[in-house]
Parts: sequence; structure tokens; C-alpha cells
Amino acid sequence: MPDGPGYATPALDSRDNDLAENQRAFRIGNERLRGAVGARAGGEPIPFLCECTDETCMGRVDLTLDEYRSIRRHENRFVILRDHPTLPGERIVQENGFHQVVEK
Repeated sequence: MPDGPGYATPALDSRDNDLAENQRAFRIGNERLRGAVGARAGGEPIPFLCECTDETCMGRVDLTLDEYRSIRRHENRFVILRDHPTLPGERIVQENGFHQVVEK
């Protein structure tokens, strides 16, 4: 199933589509950060943006570059702060005390 800008999941209503667009915007920001940091980060945590659906969220998820890459290997997975809003149908596939990984 495609997942990208302008793609509307049939099971989602227009509000949910707007929320999904917020997730994609945060994802784009994190991809730019990953590119800018590159190998310079080493094994140090990087403050990635929370990829929840809340457009006003300013939360950060501290992950190493390897941890972020592991999440991004699955294009339908997003990293969010624990208990932040999700879309209907998303499920938690990984969590620790600080963040969760949700999958569409």
C-alpha cells in the first residue's frame, strides 16, 4: 500500500488524513535531521522529533542514529513519545519507558 504525500488511506476520514499528514511532516523533518547529522553523531543520542499526530507537539525522542535507522527500515512505522496520540488502526510494535514505535 503506498504511503506518501497526498495519499489518503481509504479507511481514514478527512480529520484522520490531516493527522496522518502531520505524522509525515514530522517524518520529513527527522529525515532531514538524519541527513544533516550523518556519521558525525557516532553512538550519541540525537533529539529526533516526536512523529505523533499532534501538529503542535514539540516533543523530542532521543535515539541513536542506529536506533532511528532500525525504525525507518519499516516505512509504516513512526516513533512517538509514550502515550502520545495515534491514528485509528495503528498498533504499538515496540516501547520502552520513554517512547513507542507505532505501525500503520
